[in-house]
Amino acid sequence: MAHRNKVLIVEDEEILAENLQEFFHRSGWDARIAASGQSGVIAADEFRPQLILLDYHLPDMTGFQALDAIRAAQHGCGCVLMTGHPSDMILADAKPRAIGRILCKPFSFGELQSQLMATAGETCSKCLKPNLDCGWGNSPIVMGLA
Repeated sequence: MAHRNKVLIVEDEEILAENLQEFFHRSGWDARIAASGQSGVIAADEFRPQLILLDYHLPDMTGFQALDAIRAAQHGCGCVLMTGHPSDMILADAKPRAIGRILCKPFSFGELQSQLMATAGETCSKCLKPNLDCGWGNSPIVMGLA
């Protein structure tokens, strides 16, 4: 069986999460949903995704708190943050967490695809390797996005 990229969608809005999961499934990804920060931490430990699509406002913690807990457990994975309320504070706090892409809700699937392709072509800010060689990074073709 061919290797499939894995994405964990941490989003408490059920319909949005299901639509995102369907988008990733159609693109050849193995996609799972977690509806809270704590369930995201548990799911990341079991699923080991290459990418987390993470909502900032979760019912039990912020997306940053969830990502910090996931990475503290030695799960190095890429992250694209989603928020309906972008602020300078969120943007500033994203940088030290190596979150280079933030999607402002509502967004189109075209915008999501564009952000994922751009992220795949970037350099990891943690290890300075191309995303192709690090973390979740894969070429857009391998990711099923091109």
